Formats: sequence, structure tokens, C-alpha cells
Amino acid sequence: MLGQVQNWAAINSGSGNLDGLATTAALLADAFSALPGEVTLVEPEPVDRVLSDGTVTTVTHGRHLLMTVRPECRAQLLFTGHMDTVFPVDHYFQTLRWLDDGTLNGPGVADMKGGIAVIKAALTVLEASPFAEGIGWEVVLNSDEEVSSPGSAPLLAEAAQRCHLGLT
Repeated sequence: MLGQVQNWAAINSGSGNLDGLATTAALLADAFSALPGEVTLVEPEPVDRVLSDGTVTTVTHGRHLLMTVRPECRAQLLFTGHMDTVFPVDHYFQTLRWLDDGTLNGPGVADMKGGIAVIKAALTVLEASPFAEGIGWEVVLNSDEEVSSPGSAPLLAEAAQRCHLGLT
């Protein structure tokens, strides 16, 4: 898990860094593909933004990860998180460093790339259990949480409608 967090957090995935988000989404898709089910990178909904001068522009966001496992099961769980950070490419906070023997500091380490590693580890344990076949689940990792999820809100709402319990 630590190695995953270090690899994921070493990539700048600020909400506006589409290249970094694409790299992060690909790494996450690869990591989650070790689990059963289908991993899809979903294009974001178009988002209009009103600028300070009153003009309207379309803002592009990164793709979101959606993973679905056993949608036919009676019990459906939803796990959500986000791959974006608040730090743009030119921000000074770009590198990982150890503050002490047990504390890693870096962009997205705790919020939320560490949380994504926990989600993946928990689902790996679930899949190895005798209960797995009776539980369906989805994972939604959006690319625009730090800017209020405008491009992923429909995806999150749709996933929530299909599930009985959601954990973020």
C-alpha cells in the first residue's frame, strides 16, 4: 500500500492538470484491474464556468474511474474517493518527504491517494473472503472533487442510486 501511495502521490494531479490526471487515472485503473469486475474510465460531463468578467467558458476535467463488480447481487456497496489534489503544477508542494520514521508528507498522501489504497486493500480482502460472491460493489474515483465535483456529480448520483451503502 505504501508503494502505491508513493507512486500515485508523486504525480501532480491537481484538478486542472489534465495530463497528470490522465496518468493517475491510468495507474489507478491498472491497480484496480487486479480485482474482478470491469474498470472503465468515464469522460466527465461538460461544465460551464462564469468568469469574473461575466463570460462563460467550458472547463475540461479529467476522466473518472468506475469499477463495477457483481451488479446482479442483492447487496450493493459503493466506495467513492477522488484522484485530484488542490495543488497546481507550479505549486511548490510537489514532492514526497518523510517527516519522521512513520509520517510521509506529500500532495494527496492522506487525502485521498492513501484512502484509495485503503479502498483497494479492503476490496482485495473482501474478494478473498467466502462472502464475496454475495456482495456487489462499485468504486467511483472522480477527478474533480477539489473543485466541487461538477463533472462527476451525475456519475456519483447514478452510482448512489444503484447501491445500498456508500462509503467515502
